[in-house]
Amino acid sequence: ILRTWTVSDCAGNTSTGVQTITIYDDTAPVLTLPADTSFECSLGDAGMATAEDNCDGTLVPTYSDDMSGLDNCGYGDILRTWTVSDCAGNTSAGVQTITIYDNTPPVIAPLEDGYICNGDVPEYLDTTWSDNCEDGAPLRAYANMVGSDECSATYEYVFNVSDCAGNAAEPVIVEYVKEWDKIGNCETAFARADVGAQCFIPDFKRWGWTNYFECEGTYEMPLYAGAAQCDVSKGAHVGNVTVEYIDGMVTVTYGDLAPGYVMTEAHVYIGCEPYPQKNGSDTVAPGQYPFNPSGIGTVQNYSVKVTDISGPIYVIAHAVTCEIVCMCSPEESDLLSENEGGMVSFEGGFDCPGGSCEPEELVQQTNTVDFKAYPVPFESEVTLQYTFEYDTDVKVEVFDIKGALIRSSEDSNYTKDSIGTMKLDLSGTDNQMFFVRLTTKEGTLIKKIVSSTPQ
Repeated sequence: ILRTWTVSDCAGNTSTGVQTITIYDDTAPVLTLPADTSFECSLGDAGMATAEDNCDGTLVPTYSDDMSGLDNCGYGDILRTWTVSDCAGNTSAGVQTITIYDNTPPVIAPLEDGYICNGDVPEYLDTTWSDNCEDGAPLRAYANMVGSDECSATYEYVFNVSDCAGNAAEPVIVEYVKEWDKIGNCETAFARADVGAQCFIPDFKRWGWTNYFECEGTYEMPLYAGAAQCDVSKGAHVGNVTVEYIDGMVTVTYGDLAPGYVMTEAHVYIGCEPYPQKNGSDTVAPGQYPFNPSGIGTVQNYSVKVTDISGPIYVIAHAVTCEIVCMCSPEESDLLSENEGGMVSFEGGFDCPGGSCEPEELVQQTNTVDFKAYPVPFESEVTLQYTFEYDTDVKVEVFDIKGALIRSSEDSNYTKDSIGTMKLDLSGTDNQMFFVRLTTKEGTLIKKIVSSTPQ
């Protein structure tokens, strides 16, 4: 500012002078930055800088952001440069650091474990995942078998995912157990009559029995599997075969298979001679028997009927029996084919000469064989009680569920109409279920008894 001073005296004489007054602003505004800050996922409100100037008072700063510190996921440091200038052009600047981060792993939606019986596990399973910073997406895992045994296999579906920042989710492992029904340990089996049975050996190398029945009637024959050399102690009692020879018709019924056993083949010979023939020579090969049902599947009860027969006959009842090695089905019956309990009929048409059957003998065949067992369930001993209307020797045999003979006892010279008792000590045995076979001169009866021991 040029300030001209003027003064005049009374006579009008004047003097002047110029004073220079400089108005200036050399002081930059005072800039106050917001604190460095950080945000998870995305940029938020990082605050506002303020500025005060000695001349201009409060000023409004501006900023610009340098994003070069961010990675491809948008995480890293933003350098925000704040600038403010006063009217004189004095400028102040400062840098605020803003950090964008993601430290939180995503979350995988869980799935329940699975179980499959007699089927296939899914090839893959689908779920979803979610994240605090990113949109979730579907997630798929494929089945991987991690263990197996004879009856089951275990599969795992392992779900893994990481977000853009590299945070890994806690893996989700879904387990599927696959089980199946399986039969195995198959053995050839033959029925053996208590009276009239003749071993194939020494006529043949193959073991088994042909059974002679002179008269019509009903006969029960135990079915033995794996009884090499016709030694039943080497085999397993796996069920029973009933032969009903009535009015010229013979029905051979395979039934009452022991728990845990099924039958896949049945071959029946009925004839006037002990053995069937092939090309004029005797044979005991089951495939050569004349009455062979085909495709019976898996059964526990099946019948073969042959009509138009008379006279004394020989019967060979062969089967292939298998153990139920694995079972996931709720009931044993679920393993059986549609032929369970079925029957196939054949025309026999032969008359076997010989034999002498009196009517009273046929009536005698129908006498009842029965007994009581108590207590049931029992702990270590069980008592059998019986009464018969005839004199007889009484033989009692106890088999485990595999058909192995574990106890045997006899009551000789039983007198008719008396009350007979027999006490059996079954302590120390491993099984909880047993089969008791009681035999008199009039027949045989088999009953199941159950122990109450922890085994």
